[in-house]
Amino acid sequence: MNTHQSDLETVNKTLALIEQILTYISPQDWTFTARFPGQFRDFRMAAGRLSRSNNRKVKAYGRALVEYERCLADFDKGFTQAKAAKAAKMGERVIKAMREVPGHVV
Repeated sequence: MNTHQSDLETVNKTLALIEQILTYISPQDWTFTARFPGQFRDFRMAAGRLSRSNNRKVKAYGRALVEYERCLADFDKGFTQAKAAKAAKMGERVIKAMREVPGHVV
């Protein structure tokens, strides 16, 4: 698990940022990759590395993160209820996968 520690820290930091954006900014103004390009580039790379892990649970978590990042990138093109519903569904999948990763606190 130590091999993924820095990636997990990057993911946690970005998920906290996403939570702040969702909490304090109105949905029509949600932009993620456009507003924080460096942070989301690191998030995308960390998710990609996690998705290529040998550990089955870490790999599932990484794949969920990759899909979640794609959903969030869609918000930069404009807000719709369908995009919000898809992102919420993917967020639930990320949380579920996160709970399965050993040593990773939700």
